[in-house]
Amino acid sequence: MVCSYIDVDALISPDVEFCGYTIPHPSETKMNIRIQTWEDTNTTATDALRKGLSDMIEACDVISEKFTEACNEFDDGKS
Repeated sequence: MVCSYIDVDALISPDVEFCGYTIPHPSETKMNIRIQTWEDTNTTATDALRKGLSDMIEACDVISEKFTEACNEFDDGKS
């Protein structure tokens, strides 16, 4: 799931030419990710990966916040 999110997020960037990933074996906790940026940009593959991870953290924070709010509203309605 992490790889898929980073893949999609990176491909949204106009600086990224290619992004893909493989998981060598399902029983291992390893992934191979390849990010290729366009030659005429100043963005590196590392920059694109960091942005993807940062965006994913922000999305998880929003989801966690919304979930907590919904749980609190549900609990308040029970009393």
